[in-house]
Amino acid sequence: MKFDAITEPLDLRLAEGLTRLAAVARQLDWESAESAGLSPTQADILRFVASRPVGVRLTAAADHAGVRKATASDAVAALERKALVRKHADALDARAVALRTTTKGQRSAEAWPISFRSVIEGLSAAEQTLLFGLVVKMIRQLQHRGLIAPQRTCVTCRHFRENRSPGTNTPHYCALVGAPMAEHHLRLDCPEHESAA
Repeated sequence: MKFDAITEPLDLRLAEGLTRLAAVARQLDWESAESAGLSPTQADILRFVASRPVGVRLTAAADHAGVRKATASDAVAALERKALVRKHADALDARAVALRTTTKGQRSAEAWPISFRSVIEGLSAAEQTLLFGLVVKMIRQLQHRGLIAPQRTCVTCRHFRENRSPGTNTPHYCALVGAPMAEHHLRLDCPEHESAA
């Protein structure tokens, strides 16, 4: 019997494999969250807010966590009660409210383990580089299709010059810093990001 006749299509097997990996990462998040007294949503929002020292609005935190604004509001209220997050006037619009981490919240966010790290640590450096390039590509495609909130990735930044030097170890270029970039230099969350759109 030929395997092509009895094997499910590759895209289905790949989707199933990714689903299993996501389940492991979710379980690790739950275990870490329980030990810290947080829910995974609270932890995700805390890390997101901590990565934006100038502050972030609730809507952006909800979009990042993939939850409704009401759910994010409940999570932020819990983080406030635990003295991990505080509300401040938004630097860009004094009528709006921005979220910032407290010192305690910043320390907690920095100490929080990234669940997928356990999933990928068995891969070689070359395999991690290859996988990272595919992850960046998938995030970009999801953003173009409107399936995730806008991300501050290099590939969506106005300073990014893709494949400027093809066939080299550093094919890309960042016009902001004036330097060539390799695939593994790409950022998923760049603080200097300016949307190309």
